[in-house]
Amino acid sequence: MRRFIDKKSEARMTDTFLTLAKIPSLSRQEGKIASHLEKAFKALGCKVRFDGAGKKIGGETGNLIATLPSSYGGRPFLLSSHMDTVGPAAKVTPVKKGGRIYSDGTSILGADCKSGITAILETLAVIREKKLKHPPLEIAITVCEEVGLQGSKNLDYSLIKAKSGLVLDSESPLDLTVRAPAVARMEINVHGVASHAGMFPERGISAIQTAARAMAKLKFGRIDFETTANIGVINGGTATNVITPLVSLRAEARSHSVAKLDRQIKAMEKAFRDACAEAKVKVDGKILAARCDFKAERNYNNMVLKPDTPAVRLLLAAAEERGLKIRLATGGGGSDANIYFEHGILTPNLGCGMWEPHSTKEFLELKDMFDCADLVIGVMEKAG
Repeated sequence: MRRFIDKKSEARMTDTFLTLAKIPSLSRQEGKIASHLEKAFKALGCKVRFDGAGKKIGGETGNLIATLPSSYGGRPFLLSSHMDTVGPAAKVTPVKKGGRIYSDGTSILGADCKSGITAILETLAVIREKKLKHPPLEIAITVCEEVGLQGSKNLDYSLIKAKSGLVLDSESPLDLTVRAPAVARMEINVHGVASHAGMFPERGISAIQTAARAMAKLKFGRIDFETTANIGVINGGTATNVITPLVSLRAEARSHSVAKLDRQIKAMEKAFRDACAEAKVKVDGKILAARCDFKAERNYNNMVLKPDTPAVRLLLAAAEERGLKIRLATGGGGSDANIYFEHGILTPNLGCGMWEPHSTKEFLELKDMFDCADLVIGVMEKAG
Protein backbone atom coordinates (compact mmCIF):
# COMPACT_ATOMS: atom_id res chain seq x y z
CA MET A 1 0.00 0.00 0.00
CA ARG A 2 1.47 3.32 -1.10
CA ARG A 3 1.35 5.99 1.62
CA PHE A 4 3.03 9.35 2.31
CA ILE A 5 1.61 10.22 5.73
CA ASP A 6 3.98 8.60 8.24
CA LYS A 7 4.31 8.95 12.02
CA LYS A 8 6.23 12.19 11.61
CA SER A 9 3.46 13.67 9.49
CA GLU A 10 0.77 12.44 11.87
CA ALA A 11 2.47 14.14 14.83
CA ARG A 12 2.92 17.35 12.85
CA MET A 13 -0.69 17.35 11.67
CA THR A 14 -1.93 16.83 15.21
CA ASP A 15 0.14 19.79 16.44
CA THR A 16 -0.98 21.93 13.51
CA PHE A 17 -4.63 21.21 14.16
CA LEU A 18 -4.35 21.86 17.90
CA THR A 19 -2.76 25.23 17.16
CA LEU A 20 -5.44 26.21 14.64
CA ALA A 21 -8.28 25.04 16.88
CA LYS A 22 -7.20 27.42 19.65
CA ILE A 23 -7.41 30.49 17.37
CA PRO A 24 -10.94 31.98 17.48
CA SER A 25 -12.27 32.47 13.96
CA LEU A 26 -15.99 33.14 13.94
CA SER A 27 -17.41 34.29 10.61
CA ARG A 28 -16.36 37.89 9.87
CA GLN A 29 -13.82 37.63 12.70
CA GLU A 30 -11.10 35.66 10.90
CA GLY A 31 -8.31 38.24 11.18
CA LYS A 32 -6.14 36.32 13.66
CA ILE A 33 -6.27 32.99 11.90
CA ALA A 34 -5.75 34.65 8.51
CA SER A 35 -2.55 36.23 9.80
CA HIS A 36 -1.37 32.89 11.20
CA LEU A 37 -2.14 31.06 7.95
CA GLU A 38 -0.40 33.69 5.83
CA LYS A 39 2.84 32.96 7.68
CA ALA A 40 2.29 29.19 7.50
CA PHE A 41 1.74 29.14 3.74
CA LYS A 42 4.65 31.47 3.07
CA ALA A 43 6.91 29.20 5.15
CA LEU A 44 5.96 26.36 2.78
CA GLY A 45 7.07 28.32 -0.27
CA CYS A 46 3.76 29.81 -1.35
CA LYS A 47 3.00 33.28 -2.60
CA VAL A 48 0.08 34.60 -0.54
CA ARG A 49 -2.43 37.36 -1.11
CA PHE A 50 -5.86 38.33 0.20
CA ASP A 51 -8.74 39.45 -1.98
CA GLY A 52 -11.31 42.14 -1.17
CA ALA A 53 -14.11 39.85 -0.02
CA GLY A 54 -13.80 41.03 3.59
CA LYS A 55 -14.74 44.60 2.70
CA LYS A 56 -17.74 43.43 0.70
CA ILE A 57 -19.19 41.31 3.51
CA GLY A 58 -18.14 43.34 6.53
CA GLY A 59 -15.37 41.04 7.76
CA GLU A 60 -11.89 41.51 9.17
CA THR A 61 -10.14 39.93 6.19
CA GLY A 62 -10.67 38.59 2.72
CA ASN A 63 -10.11 35.13 1.32
CA LEU A 64 -6.54 33.83 1.50
CA ILE A 65 -5.22 32.78 -1.90
CA ALA A 66 -1.87 30.97 -1.99
CA THR A 67 -0.06 29.75 -5.07
CA LEU A 68 2.74 27.23 -5.47
CA PRO A 69 4.29 27.03 -8.94
CA SER A 70 5.46 23.81 -10.51
CA SER A 71 8.63 23.22 -12.48
CA TYR A 72 6.86 20.35 -14.24
CA GLY A 73 4.12 22.46 -15.80
CA GLY A 74 0.60 21.12 -16.13
CA ARG A 75 -2.84 22.53 -15.46
CA PRO A 76 -3.46 24.47 -12.24
CA PHE A 77 -5.21 22.51 -9.50
CA LEU A 78 -7.28 24.11 -6.71
CA LEU A 79 -7.29 23.03 -3.06
CA SER A 80 -9.81 24.76 -0.84
CA SER A 81 -11.20 24.82 2.68
CA HIS A 82 -12.63 27.54 4.93
CA MET A 83 -11.16 29.29 7.96
CA ASP A 84 -14.31 30.45 9.76
CA THR A 85 -16.33 28.50 12.32
CA VAL A 86 -19.73 28.67 13.93
CA GLY A 87 -20.07 29.38 17.65
CA PRO A 88 -19.83 29.09 20.55
CA ALA A 89 -16.12 29.61 19.97
CA ALA A 90 -14.88 32.60 21.99
CA LYS A 91 -12.40 30.20 23.59
CA VAL A 92 -11.71 26.71 22.27
CA THR A 93 -9.87 24.23 24.48
CA PRO A 94 -9.08 21.11 22.44
CA VAL A 95 -8.76 17.83 24.35
CA LYS A 96 -7.05 14.77 22.84
CA LYS A 97 -8.54 11.41 23.84
CA GLY A 98 -7.05 8.38 22.11
CA GLY A 99 -7.39 8.82 18.37
CA ARG A 100 -9.78 11.73 18.62
CA ILE A 101 -9.73 15.42 19.53
CA TYR A 102 -12.73 17.03 21.23
CA SER A 103 -13.41 20.43 22.71
CA ASP A 104 -13.82 20.65 26.48
CA GLY A 105 -17.59 20.71 25.93
CA THR A 106 -18.05 24.47 26.31
CA SER A 107 -17.51 25.27 22.64
CA ILE A 108 -17.40 23.82 19.19
CA LEU A 109 -14.05 22.31 18.21
CA GLY A 110 -13.60 23.87 14.78
CA ALA A 111 -12.69 20.66 12.98
CA ASP A 112 -15.15 22.16 10.50
CA CYS A 113 -13.00 23.09 8.80
CA LYS A 114 -9.57 23.45 10.38
CA SER A 115 -9.04 19.76 9.71
CA GLY A 116 -9.25 20.55 6.00
CA ILE A 117 -6.74 23.38 6.33
CA THR A 118 -4.43 21.06 8.29
CA ALA A 119 -4.57 18.48 5.48
CA ILE A 120 -3.71 21.13 2.89
CA LEU A 121 -0.76 22.42 4.92
CA GLU A 122 0.57 18.89 5.37
CA THR A 123 0.19 18.20 1.67
CA LEU A 124 2.47 21.15 0.95
CA ALA A 125 4.93 20.08 3.65
CA VAL A 126 5.24 16.54 2.25
CA ILE A 127 5.55 17.80 -1.34
CA ARG A 128 8.38 20.06 -0.20
CA GLU A 129 10.19 17.43 1.88
CA LYS A 130 9.91 14.59 -0.61
CA LYS A 131 10.30 16.80 -3.69
CA LEU A 132 7.19 15.30 -5.24
CA LYS A 133 5.97 16.27 -8.66
CA HIS A 134 2.79 18.33 -8.53
CA PRO A 135 0.76 20.60 -10.79
CA PRO A 136 0.73 24.37 -10.26
CA LEU A 137 -1.27 24.71 -7.05
CA GLU A 138 -3.84 27.34 -6.18
CA ILE A 139 -5.11 27.30 -2.62
CA ALA A 140 -8.22 29.19 -1.52
CA ILE A 141 -8.92 29.37 2.23
CA THR A 142 -12.24 31.16 2.36
CA VAL A 143 -13.93 33.33 4.94
CA CYS A 144 -17.61 33.34 5.92
CA GLU A 145 -18.43 29.90 4.53
CA GLU A 146 -20.67 29.29 7.53
CA VAL A 147 -22.90 32.28 6.75
CA GLY A 148 -24.16 31.38 3.30
CA LEU A 149 -20.85 30.69 1.50
CA GLN A 150 -20.20 34.43 1.41
CA GLY A 151 -16.44 34.06 1.04
CA SER A 152 -16.54 31.94 -2.11
CA LYS A 153 -19.42 34.00 -3.50
CA ASN A 154 -17.24 37.11 -3.24
CA LEU A 155 -13.94 35.47 -4.16
CA ASP A 156 -11.85 37.34 -6.72
CA TYR A 157 -12.00 34.71 -9.45
CA SER A 158 -9.52 36.62 -11.60
CA LEU A 159 -6.90 35.19 -9.22
CA ILE A 160 -7.97 31.58 -9.87
CA LYS A 161 -6.98 29.85 -13.11
CA ALA A 162 -7.75 26.26 -12.09
CA LYS A 163 -10.76 24.48 -13.54
CA SER A 164 -10.35 21.38 -11.39
CA GLY A 165 -9.62 20.72 -7.73
CA LEU A 166 -10.77 19.46 -4.36
CA VAL A 167 -12.72 21.06 -1.54
CA LEU A 168 -11.96 19.58 1.89
CA ASP A 169 -15.10 20.16 3.95
CA SER A 170 -16.96 17.01 4.89
CA GLU A 171 -16.84 14.05 7.27
CA SER A 172 -15.38 10.77 6.02
CA PRO A 173 -12.46 10.67 3.56
CA LEU A 174 -14.11 7.55 2.12
CA ASP A 175 -16.98 9.74 0.93
CA LEU A 176 -16.43 12.01 -2.05
CA THR A 177 -19.42 14.29 -2.47
CA VAL A 178 -20.18 14.75 -6.17
CA ARG A 179 -23.80 15.90 -5.84
CA ALA A 180 -25.01 18.70 -3.56
CA PRO A 181 -28.38 20.47 -3.44
CA ALA A 182 -29.50 23.92 -4.44
CA VAL A 183 -30.76 25.95 -1.49
CA ALA A 184 -33.31 28.75 -1.21
CA ARG A 185 -33.94 30.90 1.85
CA MET A 186 -37.32 32.47 2.58
CA GLU A 187 -38.38 35.41 4.72
CA ILE A 188 -42.10 35.42 5.50
CA ASN A 189 -44.04 38.15 7.32
CA VAL A 190 -47.64 37.42 8.25
CA HIS A 191 -49.61 40.57 9.10
CA GLY A 192 -52.74 40.23 11.19
CA VAL A 193 -54.87 42.84 12.96
CA ALA A 194 -54.08 43.92 16.53
CA SER A 195 -56.78 44.05 19.18
CA HIS A 196 -57.22 43.55 22.92
CA ALA A 197 -57.29 39.80 23.50
CA GLY A 198 -59.73 40.01 26.41
CA MET A 199 -62.01 42.91 25.54
CA PHE A 200 -62.26 42.81 21.73
CA PRO A 201 -60.84 39.50 20.42
CA GLU A 202 -63.42 39.44 17.60
CA ARG A 203 -61.93 42.67 16.19
CA GLY A 204 -58.49 41.14 15.66
CA ILE A 205 -56.75 38.62 13.42
CA SER A 206 -53.97 36.62 15.04
CA ALA A 207 -50.87 36.49 12.87
CA ILE A 208 -49.73 33.54 14.99
CA GLN A 209 -52.86 31.53 14.27
CA THR A 210 -52.79 32.48 10.59
CA ALA A 211 -49.17 31.36 10.25
CA ALA A 212 -49.99 28.14 12.10
CA ARG A 213 -52.80 27.38 9.63
CA ALA A 214 -50.39 27.85 6.75
CA MET A 215 -47.77 25.56 8.31
CA ALA A 216 -50.41 22.92 9.03
CA LYS A 217 -51.07 22.65 5.31
CA LEU A 218 -47.43 21.99 4.51
CA LYS A 219 -45.10 19.04 4.82
CA PHE A 220 -41.69 19.70 6.32
CA GLY A 221 -38.55 17.63 6.75
CA ARG A 222 -37.90 15.23 3.88
CA ILE A 223 -40.31 15.95 1.05
CA ASP A 224 -38.87 13.30 -1.24
CA PHE A 225 -35.49 11.63 -1.83
CA GLU A 226 -34.10 14.86 -3.34
CA THR A 227 -35.92 17.60 -1.46
CA THR A 228 -36.20 18.94 2.10
CA ALA A 229 -37.89 21.95 3.70
CA ASN A 230 -37.76 23.58 7.11
CA ILE A 231 -39.00 26.59 9.04
CA GLY A 232 -36.20 27.37 11.46
CA VAL A 233 -37.06 30.74 13.03
CA ILE A 234 -40.37 32.20 14.22
CA ASN A 235 -40.69 35.58 15.92
CA GLY A 236 -43.85 37.37 16.96
CA GLY A 237 -45.97 38.75 19.76
CA THR A 238 -45.36 41.20 22.59
CA ALA A 239 -47.90 40.28 25.29
CA THR A 240 -50.57 37.68 26.03
CA ASN A 241 -53.34 40.32 26.06
CA VAL A 242 -52.64 41.42 22.47
CA ILE A 243 -53.96 39.72 19.35
CA THR A 244 -50.59 39.42 17.60
CA PRO A 245 -50.41 41.63 14.48
CA LEU A 246 -47.13 40.35 13.05
CA VAL A 247 -45.21 37.09 12.86
CA SER A 248 -41.89 36.81 11.03
CA LEU A 249 -40.57 33.46 9.88
CA ARG A 250 -37.34 32.32 8.24
CA ALA A 251 -37.39 29.11 6.22
CA GLU A 252 -35.38 27.15 3.71
CA ALA A 253 -35.85 24.49 1.06
CA ARG A 254 -33.21 22.28 -0.57
CA SER A 255 -33.28 20.00 -3.56
CA HIS A 256 -30.98 18.26 -5.99
CA SER A 257 -33.58 19.18 -8.62
CA VAL A 258 -33.98 22.89 -9.33
CA ALA A 259 -37.48 22.24 -10.71
CA LYS A 260 -38.50 20.52 -7.46
CA LEU A 261 -36.98 23.34 -5.44
CA ASP A 262 -39.04 25.90 -7.34
CA ARG A 263 -42.20 23.82 -6.83
CA GLN A 264 -41.54 23.60 -3.09
CA ILE A 265 -41.10 27.36 -2.83
CA LYS A 266 -44.34 27.95 -4.72
CA ALA A 267 -46.19 25.48 -2.47
CA MET A 268 -44.94 27.26 0.65
CA GLU A 269 -45.87 30.68 -0.70
CA LYS A 270 -49.35 29.49 -1.71
CA ALA A 271 -50.02 28.02 1.73
CA PHE A 272 -49.20 31.29 3.47
CA ARG A 273 -51.08 33.48 1.00
CA ASP A 274 -54.14 31.22 1.13
CA ALA A 275 -54.13 31.22 4.93
CA CYS A 276 -53.97 35.02 4.95
CA ALA A 277 -56.78 35.33 2.42
CA GLU A 278 -58.98 33.09 4.59
CA ALA A 279 -58.30 35.07 7.78
CA LYS A 280 -60.88 37.87 7.74
CA VAL A 281 -62.76 39.95 10.28
CA LYS A 282 -65.46 42.65 10.01
CA VAL A 283 -64.66 45.82 11.97
CA ASP A 284 -66.90 48.90 11.85
CA GLY A 285 -68.49 47.71 8.65
CA LYS A 286 -65.19 47.02 6.92
CA ILE A 287 -63.80 43.61 6.02
CA LEU A 288 -60.18 43.29 7.12
CA ALA A 289 -57.92 40.42 6.06
CA ALA A 290 -54.49 39.18 7.00
CA ARG A 291 -51.73 39.65 4.44
CA CYS A 292 -48.40 38.07 3.70
CA ASP A 293 -45.01 39.30 2.54
CA PHE A 294 -43.12 36.36 1.04
CA LYS A 295 -39.55 36.72 -0.17
CA ALA A 296 -37.56 33.77 -1.55
CA GLU A 297 -33.96 33.93 -2.72
CA ARG A 298 -31.81 31.21 -4.24
CA ASN A 299 -28.83 30.98 -1.92
CA TYR A 300 -26.80 28.79 -4.26
CA ASN A 301 -27.32 26.30 -7.07
CA ASN A 302 -26.87 22.56 -7.04
CA MET A 303 -23.68 20.74 -7.98
CA VAL A 304 -23.57 17.63 -10.15
CA LEU A 305 -20.20 16.08 -11.05
CA LYS A 306 -19.77 13.08 -13.32
CA PRO A 307 -17.52 10.13 -12.44
CA ASP A 308 -15.12 11.10 -15.24
CA THR A 309 -14.54 14.57 -13.76
CA PRO A 310 -10.71 14.93 -13.59
CA ALA A 311 -10.49 15.36 -9.81
CA VAL A 312 -12.85 12.43 -9.25
CA ARG A 313 -10.76 10.13 -11.47
CA LEU A 314 -7.52 11.18 -9.78
CA LEU A 315 -8.97 10.67 -6.30
CA LEU A 316 -10.35 7.24 -7.14
CA ALA A 317 -6.99 6.19 -8.58
CA ALA A 318 -5.12 7.43 -5.50
CA ALA A 319 -7.57 5.58 -3.24
CA GLU A 320 -7.17 2.34 -5.19
CA GLU A 321 -3.39 2.47 -4.70
CA ARG A 322 -4.01 2.73 -0.97
CA GLY A 323 -6.57 -0.06 -0.82
CA LEU A 324 -9.36 2.38 0.06
CA LYS A 325 -12.89 2.12 -1.30
CA ILE A 326 -14.36 5.54 -2.08
CA ARG A 327 -18.10 6.16 -2.23
CA LEU A 328 -19.35 8.79 -4.66
CA ALA A 329 -21.76 10.51 -2.32
CA THR A 330 -24.84 12.70 -2.56
CA GLY A 331 -24.71 15.38 0.12
CA GLY A 332 -27.55 17.11 1.93
CA GLY A 333 -25.67 20.36 2.49
CA GLY A 334 -23.86 22.86 0.36
CA SER A 335 -20.23 23.95 0.46
CA ASP A 336 -17.86 26.22 -1.41
CA ALA A 337 -17.83 23.48 -4.05
CA ASN A 338 -21.34 24.57 -5.09
CA ILE A 339 -20.11 28.10 -5.78
CA TYR A 340 -16.98 26.92 -7.58
CA PHE A 341 -19.21 24.74 -9.76
CA GLU A 342 -21.16 27.85 -10.81
CA HIS A 343 -17.83 29.38 -11.90
CA GLY A 344 -16.86 26.33 -13.96
CA ILE A 345 -14.39 24.93 -11.39
CA LEU A 346 -15.12 21.25 -10.79
CA THR A 347 -14.26 20.42 -7.18
CA PRO A 348 -15.75 17.37 -5.46
CA ASN A 349 -15.91 17.65 -1.67
CA LEU A 350 -13.67 15.24 0.26
CA GLY A 351 -14.18 14.38 3.93
CA CYS A 352 -11.42 15.40 6.34
CA GLY A 353 -12.42 13.84 9.65
CA MET A 354 -14.88 16.29 11.22
CA TRP A 355 -17.81 14.67 13.03
CA GLU A 356 -20.83 16.14 14.86
CA PRO A 357 -20.04 19.60 13.43
CA HIS A 358 -21.90 22.72 14.58
CA SER A 359 -22.25 21.37 18.11
CA THR A 360 -20.28 21.21 21.35
CA LYS A 361 -20.07 17.44 20.76
CA GLU A 362 -17.97 17.99 17.62
CA PHE A 363 -14.83 15.86 17.36
CA LEU A 364 -11.98 15.15 14.97
CA GLU A 365 -11.19 11.57 14.00
CA LEU A 366 -7.43 11.81 13.54
CA LYS A 367 -7.13 8.77 11.28
CA ASP A 368 -9.69 10.29 8.92
CA MET A 369 -7.73 13.53 8.73
CA PHE A 370 -4.51 11.59 8.06
CA ASP A 371 -6.20 9.55 5.32
CA CYS A 372 -7.58 12.73 3.77
CA ALA A 373 -4.13 14.29 3.57
CA ASP A 374 -2.61 11.11 2.15
CA LEU A 375 -5.27 10.95 -0.54
CA VAL A 376 -4.72 14.59 -1.47
CA ILE A 377 -0.97 13.99 -1.77
CA GLY A 378 -1.73 10.99 -3.98
CA VAL A 379 -3.89 13.16 -6.20
CA MET A 380 -1.10 15.77 -6.41
CA GLU A 381 1.41 13.11 -7.42
CA LYS A 382 -0.87 11.83 -10.17
CA ALA A 383 -1.85 15.28 -11.37
CA GLY A 384 1.85 16.20 -11.50
